[in-house]
Amino acid sequence: MKVRQLILLWQLPFWLLLLGSALLLNSALEGRVTATRQATQTRMRTEELAGVLQAVVDMETGVRGYVIVGDEAFLEPYRAAQASLPQRFERLKEPNRPTTRTEVLRLEALLKRWQIEVADPEITARRAGQEAEARRLVQRGTGKRLIDQVRAQIQVLNRSEVQHLRADETRAARQLQHLRRALLAAGLLLLAGSVAATVVLASRLTRAFQALALAAQRLSAGEPDVRVAPSGVQEFQQIGAAFNTMSAELQQSQALAQSRQVDLEQRNTQMRSLSELSDWLQAARSLNEGAEVLGRALPALLPDTQGTLLMFNASRNLLTPLVAWGLPEGAARASSPDECWALRRGEARFPDEGRFAPPCLSSGLPGNREYMCFPLFVHGETLGVLRFQGAGAAPPLLFADKTELRHLLVPLTRQLGLALSALQLQDRLRDQSRRDPLTGLANRRHLEEELDRQVSLSVSTASPLSLVALDIDHFKRLNDTFGHDAGDAVLVQMGQTLRKLTPAGALAARPGGEEFCLLLPGFTGDEALALAEQVRAAIEEWTLLHAGISLGRITASLGVSSWGEAAPSAGVLVKAADEALYAAKRAGRNRVVLAGTRLDEPRATTTVPLS
Repeated sequence: MKVRQLILLWQLPFWLLLLGSALLLNSALEGRVTATRQATQTRMRTEELAGVLQAVVDMETGVRGYVIVGDEAFLEPYRAAQASLPQRFERLKEPNRPTTRTEVLRLEALLKRWQIEVADPEITARRAGQEAEARRLVQRGTGKRLIDQVRAQIQVLNRSEVQHLRADETRAARQLQHLRRALLAAGLLLLAGSVAATVVLASRLTRAFQALALAAQRLSAGEPDVRVAPSGVQEFQQIGAAFNTMSAELQQSQALAQSRQVDLEQRNTQMRSLSELSDWLQAARSLNEGAEVLGRALPALLPDTQGTLLMFNASRNLLTPLVAWGLPEGAARASSPDECWALRRGEARFPDEGRFAPPCLSSGLPGNREYMCFPLFVHGETLGVLRFQGAGAAPPLLFADKTELRHLLVPLTRQLGLALSALQLQDRLRDQSRRDPLTGLANRRHLEEELDRQVSLSVSTASPLSLVALDIDHFKRLNDTFGHDAGDAVLVQMGQTLRKLTPAGALAARPGGEEFCLLLPGFTGDEALALAEQVRAAIEEWTLLHAGISLGRITASLGVSSWGEAAPSAGVLVKAADEALYAAKRAGRNRVVLAGTRLDEPRATTTVPLS
């Protein structure tokens, strides 16, 4: 409804009031006839009420008699009264008297309630032969209370009809007297109604505008889900609908902004985690330390997942596990790079990506769930692959949004590749700086560092420490006779023999030339002497060929010194071993000499546990 229609609608009652004032005089003249007719109708309704009362008594008597005797004849008055009551009630329902009609409806409802709750159950129980149940229903007293209420309601209607009769007669007598007064009152009422309608209409319009203004204030204050009721005239409904649409769009924009803020915070958290990981990886000094850092970082960066980080071996024919998380002990295993489609294609593998993509021949992960593979590339070289899957039966939320996954894993894999490449390079440089390139044994620098460390440890823990110095006999003559290539072959063989016989925790080194050393932490002098004899005997048994020519019998001389026996310091330990070595040379070579002793013949091998 529009505002113009609303104003016209509010004026309609006043127009009707004017028309009613004109008809008031004619109504007063016909009042007497109307009063007489109404009195007659009142008496008729009184008679109908008496008939209703009699029918109620007949129904109650018939039901009670049937319950007691069980004869269907007692129900005849009940059925007759039940058939006549609807017409009597319709005649009693005076459309011009709402109060009387309401009372008649209440009387009718009481009687129906009595029939449903009392009469019908009693009749049904008696017909079913349940006399005790029927008597119990009678004894309960519900029927008596309802009938008493019916009688009381009939009395109320009787009193109401008598009052109506008296009121009609009195009203007819006073109508002529009050006609002039009624006309004056109608004029005053018209004036007052006009003023009231104007005030009410203005108030209604004002409330609508106030509600809209209040909603706008709440919306501007940041209150969510602000709505106005789209009620009232058509213009207000249109304004309210437009305001609600604007409020909904604003709320959606705020929700989108909050969602983006959450995404941004999550992205920032991921970037901070990646930055922290980068700091720790930069602080690592070896690939093993980097693996320890990644073993803690990957489960945090990839929650609810399990997987492995595999690296190429030196021959680049096998992927070996560097880091594993979320997997049972021993589940991570090496695999061939040819079995990985991600490495073959040189790109990441996402779940459900590519309807033609077959599964990898060996993912290295338990179960048949979808997993992801991210090759690690650095400067065009493939270092390895990051492979993981959901840890539970259902895939983690990380798998749901591939865009977010790329935002995390692209910088992560790039960072991992750079860090691991740098750590590999550090390991290679460290190995080159500490290893003899020909024999693969520790060089002089590594030997000196480890000797200082083991001496300090031996002093602090009071544990034994021994040093074996070894020199190949007549090495210069062997070089001069067979050439430097043959000499290098003997040195390589010496490195292999020492690596084979060096126990765990010990260090085999080549300080230079044909000289070699064994640093033996935890070995007493006798134990070191027994090991040196094993080495000497193993060298003596060599049968070496070079270019098809036998190199002859190769022997070595060994000197042994032990901490606490002949060496009060690191320098003295080395010097004592060298002097023992020179003593073995002077004694005829191919023998072992313990510092402070001199052996003229090679010592017999003594079996000593090496671990």
